[in-house]
Amino acid sequence: MKIQLKTTKTVLISALLSSIIAMFLHTTSIAQDPTQQDREVVVLLDCSKSMEDVDSQYLAFDFVKGLAAALPRNCKMGIVAYNNEICASLPIGSSSTDIEKVLSGLQYRQYGNAGAGMEAAVACFQNNQVDKQILLISDGEIMMDTKEGTEESNELFEQSVAEAKKMNIAIDVLAMGERIQEGHTVYAAAGSTEGTLYEVEDSMKLCSYIEKYLSGEWETSVSHVGKLDGTKAELTVSLPDCIMEKAKILLIGSQQNENMTLSGKAGRMDLSKGRNYTVVDIANPVSEHISIQMSSDTPMQVDAYLYTEYEYTMNTGYLYEENTQTAHIWVELANTEGHRLLDGHLGNGEMALYLDGQKTDYTISEGKAWIENTYSQSSTAHLEVRFMDPAGNYYGIREAEEEIIVPVVEKEEETDWFFWSVIGLFIIAVAGVFGISYKKRKGQQTIRRQVADLSSTAQVETAAPKNDFCGKIVVYVIHNKNDIDYPPESINLFARCRRESITLEWILDTCNLPLDLKGAEKIIFKPGADRSLVVKNNSRASVLIGRALLTKGQSYNLYYHEKVTFIFDQEDAEIEVHYKDLKPNER
Repeated sequence: MKIQLKTTKTVLISALLSSIIAMFLHTTSIAQDPTQQDREVVVLLDCSKSMEDVDSQYLAFDFVKGLAAALPRNCKMGIVAYNNEICASLPIGSSSTDIEKVLSGLQYRQYGNAGAGMEAAVACFQNNQVDKQILLISDGEIMMDTKEGTEESNELFEQSVAEAKKMNIAIDVLAMGERIQEGHTVYAAAGSTEGTLYEVEDSMKLCSYIEKYLSGEWETSVSHVGKLDGTKAELTVSLPDCIMEKAKILLIGSQQNENMTLSGKAGRMDLSKGRNYTVVDIANPVSEHISIQMSSDTPMQVDAYLYTEYEYTMNTGYLYEENTQTAHIWVELANTEGHRLLDGHLGNGEMALYLDGQKTDYTISEGKAWIENTYSQSSTAHLEVRFMDPAGNYYGIREAEEEIIVPVVEKEEETDWFFWSVIGLFIIAVAGVFGISYKKRKGQQTIRRQVADLSSTAQVETAAPKNDFCGKIVVYVIHNKNDIDYPPESINLFARCRRESITLEWILDTCNLPLDLKGAEKIIFKPGADRSLVVKNNSRASVLIGRALLTKGQSYNLYYHEKVTFIFDQEDAEIEVHYKDLKPNER
């Protein structure tokens, strides 16, 4: 906003707050929550014959299938399987269906060329901007049919692990069976790359690692929601709300899931089943309760876990009150369908809001979180949301910066009473001198009578110079209740206006815009100093100068290349008037 400076004897400067309420909308992305970082995972599966000694029921395959079915949306998976050579490979981003199909055709056979397997797994990664992991499932042994072949495979394994370290790929090792004490092994790969070594002596317990891996390694929010025990059991899982994009229920434990029924409404509900797991994939749930019934010939001990996924955008804005210097800042989280997350379970206190690094209280109104803070001058508010939902996974921006603009307008010029007092005394003194001179001349015996012309010496107040209209205005009809598309219209004020003031109604009539806007005749334009255009709002319409609200009865100097926006709520119309300079050929 331009502030005009005027001088008499001294420079008079004024900048006072004037808008009662100014409203703004602004969203700036800063950073995505680190727990929601995209990640790529390659499962490296040892399919050598020795694996059959520790996993005769192929439960490692069941584990990988379950992990693929339970994969959160920010994770992508690929598969590499090896024995003497690479016996199966799927790129990162493969579907759970493709992974299940490939694994169903594999068997434990031949020797274990871990070097070739690790080399192929490292080669799968292309994206340097994501977290990268290799999950190696093996009995731990590197063994080929010859000593030379074993040494060569081990050397290639170590080289590939070193390459993985350079690429910031963490290698987790799920070591099946008892730990091998002699020969070449794969265990050291975990420590070398800041990964984790899991020792799984009993393959029957391997499936429990699905939940452990989701919540531990991948930092997915997973909540335990119940158990299914006995030969016949029923469990009702309560969803937090129906605003989520997806919910997954994981059933982990020995089960006969072919005797299972589900009750609930959703946009889509899919099942993925294994020997020791079931994944219920729910897209766009309609009902908040999912009922599960399961029966078995043998007693079951099945744990149920829930995690939900929300994708959202973060919007911020504020209302500013001049009299209290208070900014009412709001934060809105909306999903892909426009539903506000704070209308769901987050509105019950499961979201924390931070202002400039400090946790702050907030109130919820119309699906928005509102906080208050005092600002005497323009400033930047740093906002952050944090979620405390034990089962919720939120994908979106969690921080934003909101520019709090404290509007200022021109203040009326104050009178320099000292200056004008000096001028007044000077005039009185001059008048006194001429009065004395006149009396002396009157006393002389002369025929002439001479009258002192005080107007030649006394200072006379000069009227303020008249300002004329300059430049041109361009009128844009942004919106009207009939949704008619009007082209921009312009008026050359310099050529057409020989009056003291004009109204918005006159402007619309002159532009042949048939808009009957109540109160347009009360919005006045006058020529101002320095080629400005003085706008005064005497109507009930909302008048915005840039992003500041011009209240009723208030004037504002509009300068070249600035615009004013008029919003008529009752007529459902929005008009923009742009004030521009004239080109030489337009004068």
